[in-house]
Amino acid sequence: MAKIIVNPTSTARREFALSRTLVSIGRDPSNDVVLPDAMVSRRHAVIEYRGAQYYIRDCNSSNGSLVNGDRVSERSLRDGDLVAIGTARLLFRDDLAAEEAGAKVVLHPSAPRQQCPDCQAEFRKGDLFCRQCGAAVASPPPKSVCSSCGTTVLLPARFCNACGHVLPDESAFRDTPRPVDAEVTSSGPPLPSPGALTLRPQEPEEVPTALPDATGALKLPRLATPAPLGARLAAGLCDGLLVVAGQALVLSPGILYWRSRELPSEVPYLAIALSLALIPLALGLGAGYYLHSWGVRGQTLGQRLCGLEVEGEDGSRPPGLSRAFLRLLGYGFSVCLFGAGFLPIAFSGRALHDRIAGTRVVRRERH
Repeated sequence: MAKIIVNPTSTARREFALSRTLVSIGRDPSNDVVLPDAMVSRRHAVIEYRGAQYYIRDCNSSNGSLVNGDRVSERSLRDGDLVAIGTARLLFRDDLAAEEAGAKVVLHPSAPRQQCPDCQAEFRKGDLFCRQCGAAVASPPPKSVCSSCGTTVLLPARFCNACGHVLPDESAFRDTPRPVDAEVTSSGPPLPSPGALTLRPQEPEEVPTALPDATGALKLPRLATPAPLGARLAAGLCDGLLVVAGQALVLSPGILYWRSRELPSEVPYLAIALSLALIPLALGLGAGYYLHSWGVRGQTLGQRLCGLEVEGEDGSRPPGLSRAFLRLLGYGFSVCLFGAGFLPIAFSGRALHDRIAGTRVVRRERH
């Protein structure tokens, strides 16, 4: 029976059997699989059994669903696929599909006969021992055991198909006898028994759990933790005071000039022009502070003090200047709404400007 394993590499892993045709996943307690995460929608996705195949379908969630690192709206699932929903990782296992993948192969009638070297009885491709006398007819394929999750993986392979952990170097298995082809004749040399086949894997280096992307490079899954409301408020207050202090310093010459004059009196046009020029300069200073902090550094000074960081929905850090500009526009729109755009932080963890720019604020990872 197929099942999903929530956070398979964690000590708090959970398994859910897919015994129903439709299994819902989300933050609401009414779902079949409940993920208590602010980055997970109330009804985030469903896994549906349709036409002898399992499919995952995203239910228009805010943060989307990823299968092996790719954001999808609907995709068929295969044994070993890793689904990312919020900060949770769901490993899909289908025992029936794994058994079918290793089923016996029916040879073409024109293929040469495969006979046991001892009793000359025919055997099928994939048999390790003769069905008549029990003699060894083929050696088993070399295997490696993942040091992270304990899954047995057929070689050659570089990564575990269950958790993506890097397997021991394949060069450690070069001395291992290669699997004998199924085309065995009575005149051939005797085959070694399965007990004589020993694997001597090297100790793997400590590397982070990773998934290979389309280019073969390692792609580290981000298990980002959403930023709490209190920390975001403290960071916003700190940044606001810093920006206001800088703008006051820029506007101070104009303020001091107008306070020293007695009105009404004749005022030079040059003084008026310079005073008005200080206003966009102060506004540009505040905008530049947020654009550079979000787009280039990934965090403002207040967020750095509170241990927070801004990233894109796809986990990219920093999110870039284009997203930072959209975030700043949404920030100003929220201020014009008397702070109403910041209220969704308490419910979904993302403010209005986060949804407009496609960003999120998370806890900064400790290295």
